[in-house]
Amino acid sequence: MALIPGRVSEDFGKRLATLENMRDFPALPYPWQQNDWQSFSAQLEQRHLPHALMLAGPQGIGKRHLAEALAQRVLCLSPASGTACGKCRACDLMKAGTHPDITWLEPEEPGKAIKIDSVRALIQTLGQTAQQGGYKVVIVDPAEAMNANASNALLKSLEEPAENTLLILISHTPSAVMPTIRSRCQMHLLALPGEEQVLRWLTPLMTGSQVAPERLLAAARGAPLTALALLEGDALEWREQLQDGLVQLSEDRVSAIALAAQWQNADVAATLEWLLGWVHDLARWRVGAPSVVMDELPEAAQQRFRQLSLPVLHRYLEKLLTTKKQLLSGANPNKQLLLEELLLDWGVLLKQRERSQ
Repeated sequence: MALIPGRVSEDFGKRLATLENMRDFPALPYPWQQNDWQSFSAQLEQRHLPHALMLAGPQGIGKRHLAEALAQRVLCLSPASGTACGKCRACDLMKAGTHPDITWLEPEEPGKAIKIDSVRALIQTLGQTAQQGGYKVVIVDPAEAMNANASNALLKSLEEPAENTLLILISHTPSAVMPTIRSRCQMHLLALPGEEQVLRWLTPLMTGSQVAPERLLAAARGAPLTALALLEGDALEWREQLQDGLVQLSEDRVSAIALAAQWQNADVAATLEWLLGWVHDLARWRVGAPSVVMDELPEAAQQRFRQLSLPVLHRYLEKLLTTKKQLLSGANPNKQLLLEELLLDWGVLLKQRERSQ
């Protein structure tokens, strides 16, 4: 059965978002987040919590979940054992999604920009006293979705923070966030957790699945929540089809124009995110890092990719990152032309390998 790429990527995004949000109350940090959680707890106890935090790292590792757990802890009136108590009035309001002192700043639609009007409305809220008499918390997700005007509007709140206010910025690509924004946040870089730790968490959740946990985690490039989301629907098969298409292009069995036509019905942002992760995985594999995904490729493809020029491969990664930044800024390019350009450039990259032989 042929897949519908747009629907697959859209549904996958919804499943990943659900995994980030649908948890028992109070939210508890994942096993791989314990060190960061202890750091936040110590800052709270010592009253040294900064006015702005940036949680940065790959998508699918639970940054939003960690931000929400911290927000619950900060707003709780009677925290117990280092987490929100789950029983006070503030926790009841958080559970019901009606707490007046927490604000989420997000794009109106996934993949779109956060606009200046939304930031202006937020700034008005920050100027008011907390209705529950404690902290006001703002969670920006993702921070790179703010366009230049929105970022500049938020800058004043970061430079002159209101009392008892905590801004938590979530970023999958911190380099795409304005340097002036980054410099005013306490940065927490959240790396991919170790494979062994993730497999201990993931394996019991895969009861009845025909997919090996190691293979699923490899397809998710080490991101635990992404791996779990891949279990449902056709998302895993969709990713495999994208990879097959790229391998066929690399072996001259399909043209860049034809492949772009196949891909254009998908969510371009989701396809670009997959391509970015796949090429990054390839670059790491080229310098000796283990990769289940690359090791499963046909031997002819492996031989071809082993001879790629690393400097050229890194330049291609930079182009993908630039394209992603443009999409996040709110640009609305012609999908067919954008994909054609990226795939034609991939073909040029391979030709440079051939000329160097």
